[in-house]
Amino acid sequence: MDLQCYRAQDESTFNVGIWEGANPLTSSLSLLSVQLIFIILLTQFLFFILKPIKQPRIVAEILAGIILGPSFLGSNKTFKKLFYPARGEQVLETISTLGVMFFIFVIGVKTDLRVMFHAGKRAPIIGIIGLIVCVAVVMPSCMSNMMSMEPDVLKVPMFMASLSVSLSINSVLVIVPILSDLNLLNSELGRIALSGSMTNDFVGWSMLSVIIVSEASAVSSQTAIWAALSIVALVLFIVLVVRPFGLWVVEKTPQGKPVEEGYVFVFLLLLLLVIFYTDIIGANSFTGALILGLLLPDGPPLGSALTEKIEIITKGLIVPLYYTVVGSKINLWHLTIAKMPSIIFLGVLGKMVGILLPSLYYKIPFLDALALSLVMVSKGIVEVMTYNFWMSIKLIDRNTYSILIVSVMLVPAICIPIASTLYDPSRCYAVYKRRTIQHLREDAELRILACVHDQSHVPGMLNLLEASYPTIQSPICVYLLQLVELVGRLIPIFIPHKIDRSIADGTTGFEADPIINAFLLHEQSNQGVLSVAPFTTISPYASMHDEVCRMAVDKRVSLILLHFHQRTDIAGHIKANNGLRTMNKKVISGAPCSVAILIDRQATDTTSVANEFMHEVVVLFFGGCDDREALAYGERMARHPGISLTVIRFLPSRGIKDDQAERKLDNQSLDEIKAIGLRTRKVRYMEELVGDMENIVQVIRSLDRDSYDLVMVGMRHTWNAVMANDSLSDWSECPELGVVGDFLATAEFDSMFSILIVKQQDQGGILASAGYNAPVHGEDLPTH
Repeated sequence: MDLQCYRAQDESTFNVGIWEGANPLTSSLSLLSVQLIFIILLTQFLFFILKPIKQPRIVAEILAGIILGPSFLGSNKTFKKLFYPARGEQVLETISTLGVMFFIFVIGVKTDLRVMFHAGKRAPIIGIIGLIVCVAVVMPSCMSNMMSMEPDVLKVPMFMASLSVSLSINSVLVIVPILSDLNLLNSELGRIALSGSMTNDFVGWSMLSVIIVSEASAVSSQTAIWAALSIVALVLFIVLVVRPFGLWVVEKTPQGKPVEEGYVFVFLLLLLLVIFYTDIIGANSFTGALILGLLLPDGPPLGSALTEKIEIITKGLIVPLYYTVVGSKINLWHLTIAKMPSIIFLGVLGKMVGILLPSLYYKIPFLDALALSLVMVSKGIVEVMTYNFWMSIKLIDRNTYSILIVSVMLVPAICIPIASTLYDPSRCYAVYKRRTIQHLREDAELRILACVHDQSHVPGMLNLLEASYPTIQSPICVYLLQLVELVGRLIPIFIPHKIDRSIADGTTGFEADPIINAFLLHEQSNQGVLSVAPFTTISPYASMHDEVCRMAVDKRVSLILLHFHQRTDIAGHIKANNGLRTMNKKVISGAPCSVAILIDRQATDTTSVANEFMHEVVVLFFGGCDDREALAYGERMARHPGISLTVIRFLPSRGIKDDQAERKLDNQSLDEIKAIGLRTRKVRYMEELVGDMENIVQVIRSLDRDSYDLVMVGMRHTWNAVMANDSLSDWSECPELGVVGDFLATAEFDSMFSILIVKQQDQGGILASAGYNAPVHGEDLPTH
């Protein structure tokens, strides 16, 4: 046992001030502030350095502790006495431990236990087999080396069993932050890892509970019974009292309104009570905090309110502090290496093999399966707290503890960068077949994936679907994907809504959601020619594009409709959703079909559609595949009895070098439009000679005089010498829309017509299904 002494009179909470000659670091408050500054700056600096090589945060935070500990800076007596004296260690450890309890509670609140029961068969089987194989490898290894284990392992049998299970578990609490940092939460790998780790968690912690009760019964059967009953009493109290109270709070809170502060305060007091209770009964306090969080309602309003109050300070300050305190206990130069590293290596290897083999059996490509196994062997907060608990109950001593903590840092440091290099989620979205409007047969069904974020997007999207002119010969199938940001939850959720179409009284049977209801009413008004299949994804913006692209592949859609991330409110102020813009950019760059961005100048918060539909549509044609796609969409709209189409072709007034093949394809598409114009007065063709960007802007501004309702243009153009040499592209606000699209989207261009910016499907990828047996949509996806 380490014995540390210091004078009590040296310690005070506040300082009298440097002007009276006092040492500012003699007060607890000043010392704690300086220590936190050191820790935050060092962890952020290390993470900044390590981030380019895909290192998770835990590596930087534990490494910071090792640097500040006796291995490096802490070995200097002056530094340690001045900045990390013995009297401050207990304060740091207590604050960080209490803060981590709050962090674990928040993780529990954000976790939806129903995900485990709604997952497909594949991921849970992979998770369980990985656990079983790892235990089967580690346990015999521990037994064969039992007599030559680490000298400071005090309870060898219990330690062997606990270590075997600990190395086998891959907790969802560890996997989610890793996948979130890599933006893979919505990827196929992320879904399998999340579903598999939840099942793995449940089985593994059940095994650990049995081990703990068995060890207690070996000492005293009465002690074991009381220990078990105390845990059961806690769970019953949370299930029968706390959870019903939480559900009552959710029911009492009006929809869209925050939970009252008083209720949040009550739940925080309950958390402190649970932490106190689990500590006095000898259980791991983080277990009580996690159980309380898991059994409270997740998501808005209660889950999001608790998350908002706690997460920022705990995630940004307390968790790095905790990892740093843990790392500072390690002295690398005094480690005694025996059999422990080899056992840890066997555990990692066994876990990888246990994940890899069933993944290959389910026909997951080898590189993806290997990346999955590397992600699922990673360790984190759960293991660190477990090893701390083992040392606090004298199951292990400092040497074994240090080796285990170093392994928690090294395993993800090695595995995560390799996994992120091996796994490319866009491989699943590359296709051979042309999925565009231009290449769709006239008598084929047009499948559209309409992505809607809020009610202001609904009228413009419905008018655009009406303009797309569904007919018996060429019906339209709309896959409505409602985009909801992940707030107050830990795991992304995908919801395929089941609609009762047997209702014949003029209602949709889905009045609870106004967005879905509006689309279903539109389906009823177009019965037989248009169908709607509604879905909802609840996920972070950083990985939401994976959901959109995966659904586009699964449903074989030809067009993804997205909304522009900016809109003007009633007061005339521009509101921007940068998360939505991030998603749009990623969809544009990796979509397996054509994509269109709709800028609705008249967006409102209602979901009504005008009874009389009439549209004047104009296509701005510069040349290239994107413009040809916009032209093909405009040609389909021109079949609508209420739509007139104008095509304006821009031609350079001076000779430029262009692609002859592209020009030929452009002329073919335009010849078809001219032929339609000769047969009907609904299609008008015009040509404009332009010498620079200023001429193009003049033509576009003149569109206001003709009262157009919709302007369509491609994102990219085969000849852009006129545009590229102009200074307009230098101050582009949204370069992902292209030069012309960006100009049309700017606030300075205040015309009231809507704008549709089209990008045709890119070719050159590989067919994902050729080597990847993808599940049906949502097989390994948490659904409700």
